[in-house]
Amino acid sequence: MPSQRRRDTLRGDVSARIADDLRQAILSGEYAEGDRLPSTSELMEQEQVSSLSVRHAYQALIGEGLVVAVPKKGFYVRESLCMTWHMTKWQDPKRLENVETDGWTADVESAGYSHRQTISVSILPGSHMVAGTPIAERLGIPESERVVVRSRVRYIGPGPDQPANEPESLADSYYAYNCVKDTRIMEPNSVNTAQVLADRGCPMRNHMDELTPRIASRQETDRLQLAGVMAVLEVVRTTLTTSGKPVLVLHQIRPGNGSKYVYQVGYSDA
Repeated sequence: MPSQRRRDTLRGDVSARIADDLRQAILSGEYAEGDRLPSTSELMEQEQVSSLSVRHAYQALIGEGLVVAVPKKGFYVRESLCMTWHMTKWQDPKRLENVETDGWTADVESAGYSHRQTISVSILPGSHMVAGTPIAERLGIPESERVVVRSRVRYIGPGPDQPANEPESLADSYYAYNCVKDTRIMEPNSVNTAQVLADRGCPMRNHMDELTPRIASRQETDRLQLAGVMAVLEVVRTTLTTSGKPVLVLHQIRPGNGSKYVYQVGYSDA
């Protein structure tokens, strides 16, 4: 008779195989978002395994954020409110008029979702790290100078008239304090950043983006209400003025199962 440790090992192997089969079926589109997955009894009969092995498999998928358990109904593929985020203006030059620098509100509304965001404003030293680099270095200012950060948690909802309660991203915007003091950027309200910077003699011209996929930290998991261990996309956007000076650094954390990112890349005439 196999030992308890041996039985646990065998059960773990079976659970991992079942979880992998279901994972592949979800990722390949065999099961779409919102679809009901096979019940515990169905998988027990199909795979000739114990209910404990099936439950362990589903627990793993729930922990990954792929599956949700609905009491008295079963297991379902997790539904997410995905949207397309246009990282550049594309063909519409008015797209960013009167909206945030990254066009988030415009893209959410284009997707047919509702939106809201909480905003807080604070002052930090230039030595504060953003994605492994001092923010002063990213803004091209001495570390002895201070920076202003507008920290936002962004939420979306399933429709224009529906409450926006699902965290969509974390977005922190950093500015040199001397550039934005005594402006509306210092207030915890929505503001047309482009207009404010233009009024201060710093018109925005280009963006430089850094995208890094990684596993969410515990704090990010809590703030974005992620299920278990999940990948996120870390986006650092540095905005340059017409003279090439960094004027804004936008640091975003987005769930890995969320938005699609679209870029327009141009070439100079030969």
